Amino acid sequence: MSRKWKLINSENVEPYVCSNVHNSTLLTGDEMAGFPVININEGVMQPGGCNMGEDGKGPTHEETEIFYIIEGEAYLVLDGESVKVKADDILVLPGGTSHWIDNRKGTKPFRFLTFWSKQEQNAMYFARKKAWGGTSMRYKDPDYLEKRLKEK
Repeated sequence: MSRKWKLINSENVEPYVCSNVHNSTLLTGDEMAGFPVININEGVMQPGGCNMGEDGKGPTHEETEIFYIIEGEAYLVLDGESVKVKADDILVLPGGTSHWIDNRKGTKPFRFLTFWSKQEQNAMYFARKKAWGGTSMRYKDPDYLEKRLKEK
């Protein structure tokens, strides 16, 4: 069985608003591709924001998560240790690492990618499905790809 390649541009994917300072955009997932792929999400933490839990900690999960910082500077708090990160940094978080993003002192948006081996390992996948009636992604323009492929 032959599978067709996929072209996805984040400008055409609707972000899921996690809070007034944080959003998450699904860039790749099995549902989007139509076959098993590595899950990639684009996150944005606005200046002055953080996603620390009410318990003063961040989420912890069993699976490895990889962060790639696209732009901006912020702090990732990893098992209570505050680490300043900036564009082009890559962090590999083994399962069991408590983590959250602190951009409360930032003056610019902090943009990053997270990578997961399977979409179901990312809690945002389930949050989007619940909020969006069973789907984990939405395109802003369903004809976007067709329009892009016609560009010369």
